[in-house]
Amino acid sequence: MSSKKRTTPELWKALSNEIRRELLSYIGERRVVSFTEIQTRFQMKVGTLYHHIDTLGELITQDQSKRYLLTEKGKRAYALIEDELDIAAPGIQAYGKFSFFHVFFLRPLFQFIERDAIRSLGFSVLIFIGLTVATYFLSVAPIFMFPSFITPPYFAPVFFILSTILTYILFEILTILFFRRKNNKLALLQAVVVAQIPLLLLSILVSFISDFEYTTSILQMEIWVIILFFFVQLIYAGLLMEAVIVIKELRLEKAGSISLLAILVLNGLAFVIMNMLEVAI
Repeated sequence: MSSKKRTTPELWKALSNEIRRELLSYIGERRVVSFTEIQTRFQMKVGTLYHHIDTLGELITQDQSKRYLLTEKGKRAYALIEDELDIAAPGIQAYGKFSFFHVFFLRPLFQFIERDAIRSLGFSVLIFIGLTVATYFLSVAPIFMFPSFITPPYFAPVFFILSTILTYILFEILTILFFRRKNNKLALLQAVVVAQIPLLLLSILVSFISDFEYTTSILQMEIWVIILFFFVQLIYAGLLMEAVIVIKELRLEKAGSISLLAILVLNGLAFVIMNMLEVAI
């Protein structure tokens, strides 16, 4: 109790100043920064800058290269500043009224992958192998966001693997390019694999509907197929966005902007590839 009384005033003192809040957010956004980078960003005297850094106290620390990064307490403070209480929350109950959506979009699974990407690797590999084998027997593979019939069947796993890898690379590039998030690369790859599941489930479903005819034009499809098609795409997009929120530790609007841009690019590539190969959806 006495420790809490000592640290709480220090915490509020550290965050009561706008410059220190901006400094904490800057370190949180960049993950790891040097003193020179901080000085370039804030353009203030060395003595003044060191004063603000010292005042942040146990919210920040330094690595072996003397670069600054957030401590666990600093990450929680950063989450408060950035209005990311849902990311810092320890369990599902803390999500409140949004808990259903977080569970629906597999946040607990993505948190497990993010916490220990090595331990979860075996699980992700099994899913990836299962999905790859399924594409072969169904002769159906998602070309990015579009489940597509592919012949001969041994090409389907190739398209599935390439689609998964390129989707991962695109999300990784965008998060690094716009928000400098280079963390958890293996975890994000596993999350992209998991996100493919709804597309494969849709492929399995339509493969059992014998009287359904696929065309290359969405305008010629039955209305219920269009609804189902876009519903599955929304789930897929939601899973990818949730993965970016948890694994790359981005706010909802930032993860949403990344996901929207990535989906636009993926859809464009999918239409180009399908037109070149005359693949049916």
